[in-house]
Formats: sequence, C-alpha cells, structure tokens
Amino acid sequence: MTRIVRIYEACVEPPGDVMFLPSALMMLLENGQSHIYSESSMHNFWRSACTRHTWAELADGIVIDGHHVRLVDITAEVEQLVPRPTWTIRRIMRAWYEQNPRQRFYLRRHIHRGS
Repeated sequence: MTRIVRIYEACVEPPGDVMFLPSALMMLLENGQSHIYSESSMHNFWRSACTRHTWAELADGIVIDGHHVRLVDITAEVEQLVPRPTWTIRRIMRAWYEQNPRQRFYLRRHIHRGS
C-alpha cells in the first residue's frame, strides 16, 4: 500500500453560520493521490474542492459555493494516537473517531461498515 504522508481534517462553515465544523478526514498519499472520508452528502463537495484547488489554498481557507472551508493538518496529532509505522487508513480513522465521536460523526458510517 502507498504510504500516507499527510492527514487533514476538512472543516466547513456553512453560509450564515459562525462556526467551522469538521466534515471530512482526508489522507494524502506519497504518490499524490488522496482519500476522502465524509458523510455521503459532503463527499462530492470535498472531492470537487480538492480537484479545483491546491492543498495549500484549502489549508489557508477559501470560500467555495458560499461555504468557508479550510483543511487543518492533523498529521502530528494522529501520530500521537497511532504510531506512524503502524498507520493504516482503518487504524487512523478509528483512532480519530474515538477521540470525539460526537464531533467526528462524519466517520461513523466508515467505522461501523468494517467493524
């Protein structure tokens, strides 16, 4: 499997709201590909955002379709939960979800699907 090099939590502030909410977990692989894990309703939004904008733009925060979005690099935080040599997508998702299941609800279906 291709090595995971960066992990981001994608946050969105819907129009008229005042708080960024986590809505996806994104993993950037060594070969430049990425994986997006979100609720099904947001998957296409994030996929489109990642194809139209650079990772740097998304990390700095931009407005897409009226939504303020930004990626937060959580690689170091995840490394504290799961040692890098043992990283798998499944382990990372489960560890991140279990830290705060209520806030990271967007991972619920991915966690329970493979349980």
